[in-house]
Amino acid sequence: NKMETIEEMLTRHEGKSLKLYKCPAGKNTIGVGHNVDAKPLPPEMALYLGSHGEITDDMSSELLRQDILAAEVGCRFLFPDFSNFTLSRHNALVDFLFNVGLGTARKFKKAVAAINLSGWDTAADEMVESAWYHQTGERSVEICDMIRAG
Repeated sequence: NKMETIEEMLTRHEGKSLKLYKCPAGKNTIGVGHNVDAKPLPPEMALYLGSHGEITDDMSSELLRQDILAAEVGCRFLFPDFSNFTLSRHNALVDFLFNVGLGTARKFKKAVAAINLSGWDTAADEMVESAWYHQTGERSVEICDMIRAG
């Protein structure tokens, strides 16, 4: 029972579509939760999508890889000790930043402060109190449980 990779976890949470669709927030999205409105496709992918009506699996994987890297950069910015967190907390926080973005994640001031003091229960409690938690369903429950449990 090996731990799920961050790619597997995000694909389970976001779903995957090689065709453009509108996410629940109304943003044009493709692949595994890639917001095309915020981060336009590279020109060659946009051309391929335009001529084929969808992107390839490899393109979807490349977008996911780039979006995970961006979420990890955000985590390292918010959490100076991020590289020392457990893999489970690492994945939970990357999934969280992937979901909400750095701008929104920064607004979770008490949770961020608690994480930076290794106050994992406090951090999870703060996140449970948020609108995000109540709007996000099973995903937010899972992320908070992972932060709490380590």
